[in-house]
Amino acid sequence: MPSVDIRGLMRRVTALVLALGGGAAAEPPARTLLLEIPNVPAAEQTSTGRFYYDGYSFERVIRMLRDTAVIRATPAEMAELKQAGYPLRVVLETTDEMRLYRRAIYGPALQLSPVYHRYDQITALAAALAVAHPQLISRLQIGETQHHRRPIYAYRVSNRAAVRQDRPRVMFNGAHHSDELLGTEIVVALMGKLVNGYGRDAEVTRWLDTLEIYLVPVVNVDGHDMVTSGRDPRWRKNLRDVNGDGVVGQFHEGVNLNRNYDFNWIMGGSPDPAKIGYRGSYPFSESENRAMRDFAADNLFVLSVSYHSSGEVIFYPWSWGGMAAPDDAIIKRIAGEIAASIPRTDGTGRYDIAPGGASSQSYAWLYGHLGIIDLIIETGKGAHVFPPEEVPGIVAANLQGVSALLGHTNGPGLAVKVTDAATGAPLVAQVWLPQIENETVDRRTTDAEFGRRWRLLEPGSHYVIISCPGYRTVVLPKAEVGPAGWTPLEIRLERE
Repeated sequence: MPSVDIRGLMRRVTALVLALGGGAAAEPPARTLLLEIPNVPAAEQTSTGRFYYDGYSFERVIRMLRDTAVIRATPAEMAELKQAGYPLRVVLETTDEMRLYRRAIYGPALQLSPVYHRYDQITALAAALAVAHPQLISRLQIGETQHHRRPIYAYRVSNRAAVRQDRPRVMFNGAHHSDELLGTEIVVALMGKLVNGYGRDAEVTRWLDTLEIYLVPVVNVDGHDMVTSGRDPRWRKNLRDVNGDGVVGQFHEGVNLNRNYDFNWIMGGSPDPAKIGYRGSYPFSESENRAMRDFAADNLFVLSVSYHSSGEVIFYPWSWGGMAAPDDAIIKRIAGEIAASIPRTDGTGRYDIAPGGASSQSYAWLYGHLGIIDLIIETGKGAHVFPPEEVPGIVAANLQGVSALLGHTNGPGLAVKVTDAATGAPLVAQVWLPQIENETVDRRTTDAEFGRRWRLLEPGSHYVIISCPGYRTVVLPKAEVGPAGWTPLEIRLERE
């Protein structure tokens, strides 16, 4: 999720406290009231409005869902709102701050709805699918969490899931940010759709017969447990004892995993451990990020989706000092078609698209370093943990987006395969398109297992240079890409 003006929001909150007589030196009064305010005017929901929901700071506005605000307030703030004519309802009054947040985020039961899955439930569900369909789904441990050393699992879904095949690969992941639960639910629902739909649904069957689909339901396993267990519904980062006091789980400790990727890392997030956007002490400092790094580098996905909440917008790579990404036309077309397939929760239209910044987040690193087109899809609007009645609709809408994305896994583009001319062994070689790629991205390579690179391209002629240390470079001034499907390009490199 892109950065927002947290300081600006806090200045507005402080100004309101001072206006109500808090005084510059006085400790602001505790917000012990939870209020629900319906029919909030659109003008009040902007970045300068009274009820602005920024999705990061829960100091005052906790949720803004379907024009209804749920806010924390002092008695004086409630009186001011009443005097201003706002209809409001007191939901809860308590000095127990965590109880107030649980009521605001989880609802009257003060605990998470069973519509959301805990991590042990997800692994059990996947295990049951594997027992019923062992040929279709395989579990891979890609790493472990920073604090509790819990396993981070990915699942390979294909018609021969026990082995890796020479096919285009796609990844879907959820819960880089542990309070953004919808992404996990979408990935879990996708898992069931794929495995149970094979042989029954023609589209699903085609996907599993031609692709390898990788699912990482929860990247931030420790943080996800903080939210789903009810320990802290606000928790966003991973678990790490940043200040070294031997205590973990104190808000805001931890590292923001989607600010810890090594692409312009210093330009993203915050260096302050107290901030929600804390990027860590160095790039890939967190074991969760290293797991995703190694997993992506090993598989070189054609396309990837990182699910977040909220905003009903798809962020793509990138806008960097006014420059678009080298593959901007293709990326925008894919993002646009996915967005056009996902209806908004209020029924007023479809998701939007926007370029994200080129720093420290998953899509910047995956695209800039590995050449993987990664999209951040911000699901839903106005909350991180949505009421249970909202979840099925948002999940179903985003599964339509999955269909749109997978429609781009059959090109057009080059299916490059590079081998040793004498032995036939696959080579890790550079596949450089100098008329497209520039200094903002690293050179793309083939994978180690098959010597393969699936490269989405516009139809037409492309200048391609294939190189590998110790081998003679091959230059192809006019490599033709057909109007549809993958155009094979098999290169046998000779030793120097």
